[in-house]
Amino acid sequence: MDGGTENEVKNDGMLPADASNEEVNGNGKEGVPAEMAASDPEENSGSTKGAPVEEEASSEPEENSGNQFPGVDYITSEDLAVKKHEVKEQPISHEESVVFEIDSIDDNGPPTLHLKTPDGQNTSQEEDEAEEDKSTAAPAAEGHISHEESTQLLQELLQYRDEALQQRSLLQMKLAEFFHKKAGDNAQLDRDIPVSEQRQQYEKDISILTDLKQQLAADSETAQQQAEELRLKSQEKLNKVENEWRAFAALKQDVAVAALSGCLGKQAGQAKVEATGKLLQHELTKLRLKHIKLRIKIHRLEAELHEEEEHARNPLHLQFEQLQAERLELKKHTEKQNEECSKMQKKIISSLELLSNVKEKLFWSQMEVQAQREQLDKVTVDASNHLEEQLEDLKGRQAGTVFSNGRRKKKLETTS
Repeated sequence: MDGGTENEVKNDGMLPADASNEEVNGNGKEGVPAEMAASDPEENSGSTKGAPVEEEASSEPEENSGNQFPGVDYITSEDLAVKKHEVKEQPISHEESVVFEIDSIDDNGPPTLHLKTPDGQNTSQEEDEAEEDKSTAAPAAEGHISHEESTQLLQELLQYRDEALQQRSLLQMKLAEFFHKKAGDNAQLDRDIPVSEQRQQYEKDISILTDLKQQLAADSETAQQQAEELRLKSQEKLNKVENEWRAFAALKQDVAVAALSGCLGKQAGQAKVEATGKLLQHELTKLRLKHIKLRIKIHRLEAELHEEEEHARNPLHLQFEQLQAERLELKKHTEKQNEECSKMQKKIISSLELLSNVKEKLFWSQMEVQAQREQLDKVTVDASNHLEEQLEDLKGRQAGTVFSNGRRKKKLETTS
């Protein structure tokens, strides 16, 4: 390692709450580089001690909660030897400069603090050299470090890490105080405007707004008045034109009647003039209707011509329209099929419900029949038993009567 190397300490944590109120030139939160020289020798020495340990012992406590020492990754004996070698060879510099950068991912997010050395290439070279030293020192140190030495080295590394964390928190506090003071200065500039001036500006804005509203109302009233005046003028001109047209038609009719009255008479001339006027009016209406139809036809032909030109320019457009029409037809067909399918599903559901009800009724009827059959079997058994008992009783009585009749016959025979 070179004697003039600078330590790299990266802090990806968030700034405190006071530093989150930063405003840079009124443009929101932006990345602001600020260079601060470390003036305290103790702080510099603490930063140089904690620099080589920060990269190795920056893992979170939650991730390494299962290890023997929380907050530290699992370290082998080779790694401990290499770290010890790096700590011994690390020089202490009292004139190192630290660059603070505030990087915000977006304008709305809070700023984050990164502590970097001015020269990033030197740090990358130092990391490469440290990896090479580790790879070369690992075979030599294998099997030569006892458990006590490893635990002692681990305690030293933990101590160095704690010192680096303290240095980082101290730098964060200084940076937070700096940005807090800067934000306070900006707020003080805003507070320097007196309340009276703010009130005057507010009243001025209100007066301007009221003037604009009044001007808008006056402009709308004048516009309405002008529209009404123009409407009245147009109506007067229309009435004047109609009156002049009527006067011209009457004058023309009088001239025609006067011209024809000498040849045909006054009444015949007037009738002929009226008939000619009606005929001309009828022809005029026909010509107007024909003109309207021709204009409609011209518009339709122009539209067709325009469509044909578009189709001729882009033949794929016609194919696209055809495919679109086919797609619409297919969509309608699928909608019909979906409706039929939904109807069939409803019918199937209703039939299944009916079938389940019928099956349930059949089951209960079968159960009732089975119960009645069991009851009938019991009744038949009881009746058969009762009849057998009656039959046995009758047989016993018959035997008794036969026996008594025999005795009586014997008595009668003996007496006779």
